[in-house]
Amino acid sequence: MLKKNIISLLLALIITFSSNSFAFSLPEYTSDYYADRYLNLIKEKMPFVKDMSLESVKKNNDGSLSINMKTNKNIYKTLDVSINNGNITSVDYYVDPLSYSLGESLESSISADDAITTGRRLLENLFNEKFAYISTIKDETYLDDALKKPTIYKLLFKNTISNVLVYNSNAYVYIDSKSGDILKLKAKWITESMSIKEKRILNPDEALKVFKEKFDPTLIYLKNDNSDFPKYDLYYIPSIDYNFLGISATDGEIVDYNGDKLNNDIIYIKGNSTEVKSANKNISYDVALEIAKKEFSNLRIDNLNILNSKKIDKYFLTGKTAYAFNMNQTEGNLIANANVAVDEETGKVISENIDVWNNSGLFDTECNLDNVIEYVRDIFGGKTYSLALIKNPAVYNDEKTYLFYRIYNGAIVMDNYLGIKTDKDGKIINVSMNWDDADKPCKKIVDKNVAKNIFLDGKPVLYYIYSNAGKIEPIYIFGNMNYIIDASTVKRVSIDEFGKVDRS
Repeated sequence: MLKKNIISLLLALIITFSSNSFAFSLPEYTSDYYADRYLNLIKEKMPFVKDMSLESVKKNNDGSLSINMKTNKNIYKTLDVSINNGNITSVDYYVDPLSYSLGESLESSISADDAITTGRRLLENLFNEKFAYISTIKDETYLDDALKKPTIYKLLFKNTISNVLVYNSNAYVYIDSKSGDILKLKAKWITESMSIKEKRILNPDEALKVFKEKFDPTLIYLKNDNSDFPKYDLYYIPSIDYNFLGISATDGEIVDYNGDKLNNDIIYIKGNSTEVKSANKNISYDVALEIAKKEFSNLRIDNLNILNSKKIDKYFLTGKTAYAFNMNQTEGNLIANANVAVDEETGKVISENIDVWNNSGLFDTECNLDNVIEYVRDIFGGKTYSLALIKNPAVYNDEKTYLFYRIYNGAIVMDNYLGIKTDKDGKIINVSMNWDDADKPCKKIVDKNVAKNIFLDGKPVLYYIYSNAGKIEPIYIFGNMNYIIDASTVKRVSIDEFGKVDRS
C-alpha cells in the first residue's frame, strides 16, 4: 500500500510539473496532492473564495505557479494567485461591482477602524509580513455613494521592512461596510531574499546635506486649461525628469521610481531663424495651407490628405483668427496625422499636434544620439528654436523615447515637446510633436535657492524602494516632493504626473 501511494504521489508530481502551461478543472484533480495543497492554502488564507472554481494553473519559467479561479454565478469574481516555494507571493482578487448587490440599507455595520484592522490582518496572514495602513483612496469603479448604497472602504496599505515603508509596493483592500465582504484585494509579497542587506544608511541630517548639494529645481512653464484661452504660468519643479524620486540612503545618488540611478544631464539645442516675414496683410487660405503642409514636409512626408479645414474667428489658444487643418497620410506601414493652426495675420504656425508612425523606420539613427539630434534639426527647418533634451532616454521593450522640450524665456515648456521613438536597431518608428503659441508670460521670479529651500523644508524621510531587479534599497524622500512651487508667488502647488494644476 505504501509503495502504491508513493507511485501515485510521483505520478501527481510529474503531471503537475512536466508542462510550462496547463489547465484543469477542480473536480478532475481534487485527489492530487499539490492541487489539494495549494487550493486548501488559498481557501484557508482567503475564506471568501470558497465558492470559486479553479480555471487554470500555469507553471512559470522560474518554477512558480500562477493559479486562476473564477465564479460566474450571481456575482462574477476572479482571482489570480502566484505561489513560489509553497508561499503565496501575489494576489489579485476582483468582484465585479455591477453584479455585486449592496442592498438598500445605507447603514454601515462595520466602522472604518474595524475595516482597516480587517484589511491589515488579511494581508499579514497572507504574506506573513507587516503592512501599514496609508489612506483611503478614490476609485470610481465602485460608485457606492452615487448609487445611495453603503460605503465601500477602499483602503491603501504598504509593505514594511523593520517598520520602514516600502514606497512603491501598494496593497489594496476594498471592504463592504454593511456585509464585511472583501470586494477587491491586490497585493504582493516582499520575500526575505529581496530584503535589504546590512548597509550603513545616512542619517536625516546627512541626507539633507546631500539633497542641498545635488538637488537642482527646474524652472518650467505649465499650462492652465481652466481659462477660456489657456495660459501658461511659471513654476519650479523638483526635476525635469518625472522619474525623480529621492536620494539613495547609502551612496547619495539620485534615484527613480524603479530604484535605478538617474543621470539628469540635459543637452541644449538651438536653431537660428531664416523664416521670411509675411506681408502686412492677412494671408489667404491657400497660403495658410502651404504653411501647414510645410510642417509635414520637414518630416519628409508629402501628399497629405486634408480631412477637414476651417477658419476660426477666435482660436482657443490665442483668441485671434486662424486657419485650422486636420490632415493625414496612410501609405503601407506609414500612418501620419496632424492638426495644424496658422494665424491669419502673421502666417505663423501657432499650434501643431503631429503623430507619425512607421514600424519599418522613418529614419535610421544607427543608435547614435547625434543622428537623432540632426533629424530633429531637420524637423524644425529654418525656425528659431531652443530645446532641452534629457540625456538618458526612456526605455521600454528595447524601444527608446527621446523627449525634446521647448525652452522659452529661459524656462522649459512642459506641454511643448518633440518625442522621437527608436526601435532596438536605432530606426525612428514614431515622431510625436505638441507645440502651441498660447500666452507665456514673463514674470519676475524668485531665486532658485529660495525655491530649493521650500522644497527641502524639514528633514527627509527614510523609505525602502522595491526595484524591477527584485532588490530593496533605502532612499530618502522629502514629504513635499509632490508639490511644485509657483515661481512668482512662492506658493506650493499640487500636481499629479502630467496632470492639471490644483492650487492649494
